[in-house]
Amino acid sequence: MPRERILIYSSLLTIALAGAGFYAFKQASDPRLSKDEVARIGNSVITADQLKTYMGQRSSASNALEIKKRLLQEMIEREALIATAIDEGYEQDPAVVRALENALIARLRERQLNPAIERIRVSEDQVSRYYRDNIARYTTPAQKRAAIIKFELADNAPAAESKRVGELADRVQTLALSQPEAVRGFGSLAAQYSGDQGSRYVGGDIGWHVAQSQSLDPALAAALSDLTKPGEISAPIKSRDGLFLLKLIDIRGERITPLESVASNIRIQLLQRMRMEQEADWLKATVASLKPAVVNESLLSQMVVVRDEEVAAVRPPELPQ
Repeated sequence: MPRERILIYSSLLTIALAGAGFYAFKQASDPRLSKDEVARIGNSVITADQLKTYMGQRSSASNALEIKKRLLQEMIEREALIATAIDEGYEQDPAVVRALENALIARLRERQLNPAIERIRVSEDQVSRYYRDNIARYTTPAQKRAAIIKFELADNAPAAESKRVGELADRVQTLALSQPEAVRGFGSLAAQYSGDQGSRYVGGDIGWHVAQSQSLDPALAAALSDLTKPGEISAPIKSRDGLFLLKLIDIRGERITPLESVASNIRIQLLQRMRMEQEADWLKATVASLKPAVVNESLLSQMVVVRDEEVAAVRPPELPQ
């Protein structure tokens, strides 16, 4: 083949290769989009349906071209940020992984657990049965309101001192019995003679107590049980804290709160309990649907967690600069 013809063929081949390379570059940098693709960025594609959905979520969206371009640009920017974050490896960041896991759990609960919980109803029979089975919770036992006058007297007090305090208590009892019925408790006698600072300035009133109240000295509780009529005053009572006079101020009989007054609270309580039981059953079934959990008891018993504040507590102080 003549040299000139070889040169001509080489030139034509070079031109053809250059043209093909340019065409391939153009195709790679400016790919043609399919009919349902609005935009493409990197490996991500934004379809017309995706853009329509995004527009439907924006109250400011309209069919104006400028608005559509602006919202499309927002989607492109979002895809670019996501792609860049993935390129940087942020999807492996523990905080990101944890957030994704939480989102997955929230969606699972939303789709599986929440509908079951919302279907739970508490019937009137369940409310009534709970009320009957727990009637003690809605019953206030009979109570007595009392007043005291305390005379200081130690257990090991000499006989003369015990006699003196006993005679004083008898005189005060006589004075108390002569008081008008309208006097609340022991009236001014408590302020004058009682050593109980919490009640002496309110006529000795110590409030309401049930039978054999644990808040009263056993000797006082027993004496209060023996008083049956408001206004009654006991004989002097010896207890570990001194010598006492006790007066019955008022009596309040046993009271049962009616069902209609507590039904709504019972319903709420039952609903909460039933929802918790539903969640516990759902969690148990979810775990069982995979494989039985296997726990390394030996490793678990050997694990030790040191908290940051504990590390700081044992860290030696820094040397002076």
